[in-house]
Amino acid sequence: MRSLGLLYDDDGYVETPGQPLGAGTPTRIGLLGRQVAGQEFLSALYAHGTWEQLVALVRNQGSADTLTRDFARRSAGAGRPRQLLMVPDESFPEVFHPAPPTRLIFTPCPPDLRYAWARRHHSSDGYALCGVTHTLASQRAAEWLGQLLVGPFEPYDALVCTSQAVLRMVRASADAYADYLRERVGGQPRVRMRLEVIPLGVDTNRFYPPSPGERAAHREALGIGSDEVVVLFVGRLSHHTKAHPFPLFHAVEQAARATGRAVRLILSGWAHNEAVSEAFRTAATALAPSVRVTFVDGTRPENRFAVWHAADIFSSLSDNIQETFGLVIAEALASGLPVIASDWDGYRDLITDGETGLLVPTVMVPGATADATTRLVLESNSYEHFLAECSQAVAVDSAAAARAFTRLIGDESERRRLGAAARRVALQRFSWAEVIRAYERLWNEQEETRQEVERHRPAQKDTKYAGLYPSPELAFESYPTRWLGDGERLTAVSDAVARLDGLLALDLVTHAGWARQTDRTQLRAVLATGDGRTLAEWESELTAAVPGRVRARATLAWLLKYDLLRPAM
Repeated sequence: MRSLGLLYDDDGYVETPGQPLGAGTPTRIGLLGRQVAGQEFLSALYAHGTWEQLVALVRNQGSADTLTRDFARRSAGAGRPRQLLMVPDESFPEVFHPAPPTRLIFTPCPPDLRYAWARRHHSSDGYALCGVTHTLASQRAAEWLGQLLVGPFEPYDALVCTSQAVLRMVRASADAYADYLRERVGGQPRVRMRLEVIPLGVDTNRFYPPSPGERAAHREALGIGSDEVVVLFVGRLSHHTKAHPFPLFHAVEQAARATGRAVRLILSGWAHNEAVSEAFRTAATALAPSVRVTFVDGTRPENRFAVWHAADIFSSLSDNIQETFGLVIAEALASGLPVIASDWDGYRDLITDGETGLLVPTVMVPGATADATTRLVLESNSYEHFLAECSQAVAVDSAAAARAFTRLIGDESERRRLGAAARRVALQRFSWAEVIRAYERLWNEQEETRQEVERHRPAQKDTKYAGLYPSPELAFESYPTRWLGDGERLTAVSDAVARLDGLLALDLVTHAGWARQTDRTQLRAVLATGDGRTLAEWESELTAAVPGRVRARATLAWLLKYDLLRPAM
């Protein structure tokens, strides 16, 4: 792929760990999984992508500045020349229509509806859209899933699901909405967009099994005794939006008693506020009294990677519908750690039970969450309360978790066997080189499908009939007294050239200049070239100086508005 379009915003690609909790910092955001994944994806795209030009669609100057610096830094050491084309939001229509600089636009979220509507407004198959899922639990995400059926997406567009569980969730949501549409308006609504499963990747050079020296040094720094078996959790400390700690604390306590081993539990994470942090500490003391529990700030550089080298087992017993993949599981695999994880959502895509780790069963009770979405829609519950209500209805099998921890804490050879297999799987399936190759295969197939659709698509209606967000020419067709036809003759007013400069000096006259020609030299030349020509002839004259038929017509309208042109009587 020679050229790749990328919707770029700092929020999707730049980690924002925030400040440590303490005096003057009552709350913080902490590391967000989607930002970690986005930053690593962009790094991998530079390192492993075969593209030659990056067409960056940017929404604000700050993001444009960040990308410009990052591109220059990375391109300096690249083995081949690459180009960056920056396209601000307001320039998108004229840059992408009718001849787009790239045939694919990737977004670090589900495909952007704005670009799909813009494409339809121009009756164009000029580019494909591709985006990736992260959490799909919010009301906004649910509304977007409805657009899979009614939005202007095409067979050459694609939604990348990071796990089979996400794919099933997307299909279930789309099927439910399709049932509603069939009942309400009939027909056979279906998802036209391609649904593809590609996992998130992991940097296997940053996450790797430690040497004996590295392991010893990091354990010493954390005060870990040589006889201690270390169980590690990495992630946000949130009992209602990530993973409730009860099954972890309870199971590790039971395993420590059953094996008689000294067990250290390290929670390398970050909490939104001090109250949540204190609640975790209180629960650890109450539920795991014989286990040494250490809390470290997982956003700090000295902790973020070192903790992996100090651990013997990694565990995440997620019970939250907001989880979709589990990037920390991939990081644990790459670090050569056996994993004890809940049999939940995308986790089961990453762990092969008994080969790279152990999966702990989860259960839910039918009807327990039947009113949860109603409360969310009515806004009687916030999104966080919605997640809390759902997570409180999910049970992780604590007895099975205790058996899993007992098995691995008591058997070092089993830990080594699972850890070695985990590293092999990470290299084979989750390294960024493999993931980028999977994306490029998808993008190339999208382009083949787009070309096929473009060759066989029948002529479309005028673009004013685009569907949702129709052209003002359709929506407000009845407003003016009349509409000027292409054959109508327009006459330049005798003093038009003389009055032009005075008009262009008035702020009230020059707004919305992005939509038309604003160069006074070009405008003078056009006004001075003739008289009594048809609207179509004036348009042809302007198009020679103004790129695009729409801008030429908008310029004619502006000249008519300020009495520089008049319809011939």
